[in-house]
Amino acid sequence: MSKNGKWYLAGVGLVGVVMGVALVAVGNSTLHWAGSNEFCGSFCHSMDNVKVAYEKGQHFQTKSGFSVNCVECHNLYKSDRHYSFSHVIGGLIHKAEAGFSSLSGEIRGTMATPEMQVAKQAELSKKVHDWMKEVNFQPCRGCHDLANMAPNPQKPMIPMMHKNMAANPKTDCLTCHKIAGHKYN
Repeated sequence: MSKNGKWYLAGVGLVGVVMGVALVAVGNSTLHWAGSNEFCGSFCHSMDNVKVAYEKGQHFQTKSGFSVNCVECHNLYKSDRHYSFSHVIGGLIHKAEAGFSSLSGEIRGTMATPEMQVAKQAELSKKVHDWMKEVNFQPCRGCHDLANMAPNPQKPMIPMMHKNMAANPKTDCLTCHKIAGHKYN
């Protein structure tokens, strides 16, 4: 059979399609596993202290009973309702950068114990806060629609305040919601 024959080309094409589907499936499974709370809180030892603080925070168990996963706040596109191919690529890049940072802390031993993790807490919190500002709190805004918050009879001013903040790209969600994700005390 010649390399220019139609059956050869069809075979090469089929092998390419099968390999492409397999790579996408493995990549997708890996991304979901590496983005799970179990991975963040158990597999990644540099997150031991963070996991405990997350379980005390407002997003671990919301009033409605829903639990927000780590990646929904710590991945730029996870909370978006419209997930495109570029979001997948951006999410993979962001996850790789965050993973490399944690892995290098593990290898260097700078986050090997709970005491070391507590010592790095302010630095890491600032890094996340700066990133949240840079992306205009997109992870927060992906779930919380500031312009259309439900009325609250106990606090009627809250929806109005948030509505005014909705159009302001400089709104800093963590100014008021310091323990939304992690409660360290």
